[in-house]
Amino acid sequence: MSLAASSPKEATLPGQGAKIASIAMRTWIYVAPDERSTKLGYLRAGAVVDRAELPAGTKGCAGGWYRIAPRGYVCVGKGASLALEHQVVAAAVRGPRRGAPVPYHYVMSGSPPPHLYFRLPTVEDQRRVEGAKLSAHLARAAFAPSSLPLDPVPDFLLAGRDLPKPYGAEEKLHYSVHTGRAKESSAFGLITTFEWTNRRFGLTTELDLIPLDRTRPARISSLRGIVIKDLDAEGAEAAEAPASAPDAASSAGAASPTGTASPTDAASPAAPTPASSPAPSAASAGAATASLSIAAPPADDLPPAPPGTDPRIDPALKGAPAFVRAHGTTRHRVSASGRSLVSAGLAPFRSGWVLTGRTRGGVKGLVETTEGSWLAGDHLVIAELRKDPQGFARDGKKWIDISIRRQILVAYEGTRPVFAALISSGRSGMADPEETDATVRGSFYIHTKHVSTTMDGDDEAAEAFDLRDVPYTQYFHEGYALHGAYWHDEFGKARSHGCINLAPADAAWLFEWTEPTVPPEWHGALNTERGGTLVYVHG
Repeated sequence: MSLAASSPKEATLPGQGAKIASIAMRTWIYVAPDERSTKLGYLRAGAVVDRAELPAGTKGCAGGWYRIAPRGYVCVGKGASLALEHQVVAAAVRGPRRGAPVPYHYVMSGSPPPHLYFRLPTVEDQRRVEGAKLSAHLARAAFAPSSLPLDPVPDFLLAGRDLPKPYGAEEKLHYSVHTGRAKESSAFGLITTFEWTNRRFGLTTELDLIPLDRTRPARISSLRGIVIKDLDAEGAEAAEAPASAPDAASSAGAASPTGTASPTDAASPAAPTPASSPAPSAASAGAATASLSIAAPPADDLPPAPPGTDPRIDPALKGAPAFVRAHGTTRHRVSASGRSLVSAGLAPFRSGWVLTGRTRGGVKGLVETTEGSWLAGDHLVIAELRKDPQGFARDGKKWIDISIRRQILVAYEGTRPVFAALISSGRSGMADPEETDATVRGSFYIHTKHVSTTMDGDDEAAEAFDLRDVPYTQYFHEGYALHGAYWHDEFGKARSHGCINLAPADAAWLFEWTEPTVPPEWHGALNTERGGTLVYVHG
């Protein structure tokens, strides 16, 4: 129930207690109360946001245009409703987990793929639909452990109601309790999972109910990039990187991603937030940062160097992010006497570091990190510190540098690197992107962002052809995008069909950092004034 506005002007502004709900896969938000005006972004089915008490007009919208928070106008009709008890809102029990490494739990279809149920099927329904071999299948599936959490069965389904289809979702022919099978090689984002008739089911973001024993959990990469910031200079509280590496204890103080994949990663963040519950964007950004490693930039005054250190600091290495590219890379540290370097365990494969510029034998010898370790330079892939060709670095703006040959992304604020991560670019490397699966090269601007979106055939069809809810997608040129990949863990190698694949946690951090900003309750945003973050892709 909304509160009465105290003045006519306030009645046309959000924030007085009135709400509006999305009942479509994409409820468009316009800059003005007119469908011919510029689109700012969209809401996804189940999202509930603040609205004005009174409509701003009905031009082309019989239900009325309502201003919403923090900006823009939504038309009440097929895509939005003032009835917060609408069946789509009731069925979409929760929204995405912004800032978490993945916004949903993900599963990959088995063979044969799962049936798509539109209501809770009885045991008899399941036997009739899935055939005589169901009992044998369930007996085998009973021994397969699941990393997915179990929630209560949604009240909407317990009431015996049929799942509605949000406007814009594919409508399929209804059989007795299902709409056929999913496509072969499908992947799904799940908003909730629960047990019914001694069997686990998942509710997809398009409001289909699937038996999870016909799927397998996606193995979400535990790889983490590095956030580069001086905690002391910013007055932040002392913070240590999360110990994501199996041998993190042997590499204390280093950025510690391992590059291993974990089927439980998708379930590790805090419990999902209901779609109607706002979460401040700062909290989303903080959550994304909290899952990464933090590395300090090089200090102005470095501690005394051990004997044998090259006399001059290499300016090309000072402040450069670097990632371990070889297994079994030894970490060296200065001995207690300060006169030699001694072994201090191993640096985890694909772990991230920041270099001071000091070397011992040049870049092919040992290089020093800001954490105090010395690593073999030829065991590292080192980012080349650059300035962008559009002058963003000179102007102090945010921009992104992507090296295809190095398979490294570095995010800058002006000339200062603030984040670095390994990527997977187009598998055709430096070939012609018009003729091959190479990534397009040049300077571009992020123009559209989605918390998640569907992609078809972005990567090897044998692994995932129908990719649902690809996380933290940011388009920068035609169909080329930065996005998280939940279907592989080969970051550091070129392997996509042209997009820039990131480990999910890295994609989450970058999504909250770039422009255009996606407000907390929104699912996507468009760049209307060419003001998105610059993306510079080169060899």
